[in-house]
Amino acid sequence: MPTMEFMSDMLGGADSGKPSLFEIVAQHKMSDLLEPALRHVTSVYAHRYPRYLVRALNWHEELYAAVMLMVERHYLRNYGGSFTEHFYGMKRVRTGKLGGGDSMTRGDVWRSLAFLVGLPLVKSRLDQLYERESGGEAARLLGGAFARHSDLQADSVAEDTTNARWRRLQTFKLAIGRLFRQYYPHANFVYHMATMVYYVAYMFDRTGYNSPWLHILGLHVRRMSAADYRAMDARGPATSSLAAAPNGSALRATRNLVARVLFGGLDFLKVLLPLSIFFYRFLEWWYRSDFHKRIQQTPVPPPPLPLRPHVDGVALPEDQSLCAICEKPRTNPAMVPSGYVFCYPCIHRHILDSGRCPITLARARLEDIRKLYSD
Repeated sequence: MPTMEFMSDMLGGADSGKPSLFEIVAQHKMSDLLEPALRHVTSVYAHRYPRYLVRALNWHEELYAAVMLMVERHYLRNYGGSFTEHFYGMKRVRTGKLGGGDSMTRGDVWRSLAFLVGLPLVKSRLDQLYERESGGEAARLLGGAFARHSDLQADSVAEDTTNARWRRLQTFKLAIGRLFRQYYPHANFVYHMATMVYYVAYMFDRTGYNSPWLHILGLHVRRMSAADYRAMDARGPATSSLAAAPNGSALRATRNLVARVLFGGLDFLKVLLPLSIFFYRFLEWWYRSDFHKRIQQTPVPPPPLPLRPHVDGVALPEDQSLCAICEKPRTNPAMVPSGYVFCYPCIHRHILDSGRCPITLARARLEDIRKLYSD
């Protein structure tokens, strides 16, 4: 088999409508990166406007889930796939055709939302709970003083006999926490291992499902065909269930306007996302380029004008190679802040006695003397 045909089979197999594993992983990675990217933007602006955005940052997962619930429902209902799946030109179809068609039903949409939005939210909260209960990375690596003091709390509860009902409740909570810390890492391993197993089986055409959640839902992910795009163009812009037939009333007109703006904005996300990625890459290139460095670079200030010789100071010799103090060729030359050069022993002794430059009479200290070296 030629190399290109072999690569084609590895990417998509003989079925041209089947997405390659690389497309599947790419859309999953994009979906996983949306939440951290929005969290970073929110945290940056929360530091600037803490009065308005600190609460939004504290409830970021819930707010993000609410927004994604609306976005994903819009794309599942109107385009037959999640936001990232539609971005990569894919859709979801039923494995068991209903009435001769493979389009998702309303129940499929809501069950898909449960796995697209609900499951990541629950997983994120469980991860945070495990970090809090286990004491974090330091406790897992070092243990000891870094571990959560649940055992100490259990001892204190056992010793407290003031309220038997409260003691039983606290003991039950501590036991649940201990079981959670013990078994959650295993559940987390099974969660990620199941995803990897389905990736490998999907790559070798052992299954048509690229994730266990799609297997549970009974949905396949397929590439959108030219007929799908023609059908979308013929259908026109996505319509909202909020919109209603106009009857001349201002309330109905306002309702339809809000629906058009809302769903037009959701459709614009598929254009806004690549524009945002391009803009981010452009900013990354710009701040690393020489153009930005040259623009930001401040010009080097000109050197200060040399101090003029004082009328009461030592006269400058006509020969610039002579020391103004001993009037002999300079040996071991040294300079003072006024800019004049002398023999090091001469200027050291002079400043030690007078504390001034011998030519300009400007104040000078011994630590201001700088030796000069020449090749």
